[in-house]
Amino acid sequence: MADKIRLLILTHNYPRYKGDFSGVFISLLAQQLQQFNVQPIVLAPHDTQTAEYEEIDGVKIYRFRYADDDKNEVIAYRGNMHKVVLGSVSGLFRFRHFLKCFQEAAFEIIEKEKINIIAGHWLVPSGIVMKRIAKHTKLPMIMSSHGTDIRLMNKWGKTPYRYFKHFCRKLKRWTVVSRFLKEQILALDSQLEDLIEILPLPHDETIFYRDKAIKKENNLIVSVTRFIHQKRVDYLIKAFAEVVKQKPEVRLHLYGSGALQSDMERLIAKMNLVDRISIFPPVPQSKLREVYNKATMVVLNSYQEGFGLALSEAMLCGAPVVGTDSGGITDIIKNRERGLLVETDNITALAEGILLLLNDNNLRKELAEKGYLYAQENYSSSSLAKRYAEIAGDARLD
Repeated sequence: MADKIRLLILTHNYPRYKGDFSGVFISLLAQQLQQFNVQPIVLAPHDTQTAEYEEIDGVKIYRFRYADDDKNEVIAYRGNMHKVVLGSVSGLFRFRHFLKCFQEAAFEIIEKEKINIIAGHWLVPSGIVMKRIAKHTKLPMIMSSHGTDIRLMNKWGKTPYRYFKHFCRKLKRWTVVSRFLKEQILALDSQLEDLIEILPLPHDETIFYRDKAIKKENNLIVSVTRFIHQKRVDYLIKAFAEVVKQKPEVRLHLYGSGALQSDMERLIAKMNLVDRISIFPPVPQSKLREVYNKATMVVLNSYQEGFGLALSEAMLCGAPVVGTDSGGITDIIKNRERGLLVETDNITALAEGILLLLNDNNLRKELAEKGYLYAQENYSSSSLAKRYAEIAGDARLD
C-alpha cells in the first residue's frame, strides 16, 4: 500500500468538546478519510478550555493561540467573525494578528508532520492563510466552501475576489456543497468551471437514523435554525400563526440561537403564540436525532442557504421536510417527490405547505419515505469521504 496522504486541514470551525456542533461535519470527514489512505491533521483556532493539542479518533488536532488569554480569543466559533473584524479598526488589527498566528502554526505543522496536501475550509480565513503559504511552498491545495464565505463574497461584489483570483485558479480542486454555491462562484470567475466539484456535507449515519424507540408526536413542527436574518424565522412564526387558525392543536419547536432571538421572542408574544411556540437552545447531534424522529415535519425556510443540513439530517431520521426554493435547499428537496418546496419569503405559501402535510397523512408518509431513501443514497459519510480522498490522491499526483 502506498504511503498515506498526509492532509493538513485548515479551518476556523472544529469541535472543541464532545457534543460541540461547530464544524462537526469536518470532524466526521476527517475520521472517515482514514479508511481511504489519508491521514488528516487539523489546525484550528484555540478557544476557552480547549487543549492546544489532542488526538481524537485517530485525528491529530492542533489549536493555535492568538491572544494572551482565553477571554480575548473571540474571533472564531461564535458565528460573527465578519462583524467582529469589520466592526472597528481594532477588530481589523486583531484579525491581522489572528491570520499571522494561523499562518505560523500552519508552517510549523507542514514541517513537523511532513504534509503532502493542504485543504482549507471556507475561503475566509483559511483561504487567506493558504494564499500566503502558497508563496513559499508548492504543496497542492484544495478548498471547500459551505455557504457563508461565498454568500458574503457575492454580497460585497467582485472587488474582494480580486485578492483571491490568482490563488483560486491555482487550486487543484474547489469543492462546494450545492449547485447554488457553484453558480455563485462562477458568477465571480467563470474560468473556475473545471476546478469546482459539488460534494455535499457528510452525515453520520450512526447518529441520524429512523429510531423506532422514539414515538412520533402528532402536530409537532420542528425547525433547527439560527436566529439571524438569513434564516427568516419571523416568516415561519407568521406562517405558523396562519396554521394555528385552522389547526389550534399544532405546536412549533424552534432549536437555535442568534442575534435576533429576542426579536423573535417579542414577535411570538405579540402574536399570542407563547403557548404554541417553544424556543430551545442548540442541542448535540445525538439529541437532534430524537428531535427529528419526534417531529411531524421539519421546516427550514431560509434564504440562499448554502446547503440546508437540518433538512438532510431530518430526512435520514424519516421526517418529511418543507423548505424554500432558494439556495442549496433545492438540491436536497425535489418538490412533492422528497419534500415540499415553497416560494421564498411567502408567508401564505409556507402556511399552505405546512397545512398540506398536516392534513394529508398519505402524502406526508410518502414524502418521508422517498426523502429517507434519497438521503441514504446521497449523503452517506463513507461514500463522500471516499470521493474526497480520491480528489486528494489526484492532487498529490499532479
